[in-house]
Amino acid sequence: MRIAKRRAYEQTEEFKDRYRWRAGIEATMSEIARKTGVKQLRVRGLKAVRFCATLKAIGVNIFRATAARMAQNLDKSDHGECNFGLNHAIFVIKEQFMMTLSHLKKIYSLYFGSSEHELKIAA
Repeated sequence: MRIAKRRAYEQTEEFKDRYRWRAGIEATMSEIARKTGVKQLRVRGLKAVRFCATLKAIGVNIFRATAARMAQNLDKSDHGECNFGLNHAIFVIKEQFMMTLSHLKKIYSLYFGSSEHELKIAA
């Protein structure tokens, strides 16, 4: 009887509306795990794990932003303007990445304070 009630509730619009948010989150977490290998981190400690997981999530967001931008540009432009759109998307993503990196440097310096450990990026 309890299972029958639950299955009937799962067919209602209220349940479907509430559950769609969970399904979206599960899909995002699955994508992060598949694309970045977040389940096999090579670091230990809560701070290091949080830092690495945040970087991996940023990477997935960059992939998504690039795909969305490219889809928009392909819909709007012809092939002659496609290179401009792609270059613009790369520029926007690079600027977002550099801004995020500067925030991460600030956070990193707050945690570790000394300059013996320094975040660097090759351009």
